[in-house]
Amino acid sequence: MKYNFYIFKIAFLLLIYLLFCYLTAIANEADSRPVFVISPGDQLLITVFGHETELTALVVVRPDGMITYPIVGEIKAAELTIAQLTSAIREKLQFQGFYIDPQVTVQLKEPTMILIYVFGAVMDPGQKKFARAANVIEVLAASGRPEESADLSKARIIKKGKIIPIDLDELLKSEVIEQSIVSHEIMMDDGDVLIIPYASQINIIGNVNRPGRYYAKSKISIIQVLALAGGFLENADLRRINVIREDGTIDIVDATKAWETSFEHNLMVFPGDSIIVPEKNNVKILGNVKNQGLFPVDGEISLIEALALAGVDKDSNLKNLRIIKSDGKKVSVDVSEAWRQGENFTEQKLSPGDTLIVPGAFKINWTAVSVSVAVASTVLALFLR
Repeated sequence: MKYNFYIFKIAFLLLIYLLFCYLTAIANEADSRPVFVISPGDQLLITVFGHETELTALVVVRPDGMITYPIVGEIKAAELTIAQLTSAIREKLQFQGFYIDPQVTVQLKEPTMILIYVFGAVMDPGQKKFARAANVIEVLAASGRPEESADLSKARIIKKGKIIPIDLDELLKSEVIEQSIVSHEIMMDDGDVLIIPYASQINIIGNVNRPGRYYAKSKISIIQVLALAGGFLENADLRRINVIREDGTIDIVDATKAWETSFEHNLMVFPGDSIIVPEKNNVKILGNVKNQGLFPVDGEISLIEALALAGVDKDSNLKNLRIIKSDGKKVSVDVSEAWRQGENFTEQKLSPGDTLIVPGAFKINWTAVSVSVAVASTVLALFLR
């Protein structure tokens, strides 16, 4: 019997201990929650139990942080918690001597909302409302996840006309984000703007599986560019890939050597560049010829051979042929004499990937001339009457 009593006593003490731990955990959790602080513009409903008729008031916190309440008069509310303001009003009412132990209730009816704007590569851009100043990570989270094309490393905050660059990539990688935010002093307030830019694009066209625009945050190799586009087609001329730089300059890349370790061959491509993968062993002939289109060639051919492939038309203007080389360079050539004499030699050659444009010969439209002369004669006759 005595043994059972000790068991009961130990169990009871253990129950009391567990209850104590539970209540302590609840209290700690409550303490860890962010405490609301009253700000100018907040609407507060203040009542006193048993005196609702004369002591109920809906007040707005003025810009100076003060409110006006019956009996109490002026009292500071801004920068206080709800509990602190409740105690301050209770003390003021007791000090007046009209009320003994008044039961004061303060309710937040409508907090002041600050507006922060987010633009750029996020899923939900636009105006975001916060009850208080927010750090940049909270603002980013309120805007949905960044898009795949977002360049978080080049984010910008516009605060009162000042542009503040911020590397959100680095900030999000930080082990202690809170400390990083404090060290960067990145707090956003009413009217601030967060801009998440899109990564620059690399444009890939030509003989690849998936031509199009691809986002790149930094330089990548020509091999990585081809991989982005799904690899090259069977007829791609990898020896003459055109890399058109953002400044307009052109590099001709032999991608057959790009797998070598040499940096010279494994050329780097930068955001903003454009890549053209031409078709191998073809020249393009357009304009006033009998057969326009692509013509397979085995190495270089002369202009006379090219014209023979396409067939010269009676309206072909052989004095002003235009060649667009695979590197984008343009050349004008006169082959009229060589064509008439049957010579196969011309200084200019066509290489695979080049385009030859044959313009039309200038022709006089005698019908138009006749009509113009008739009109002019009629007008002249009217004026001479």
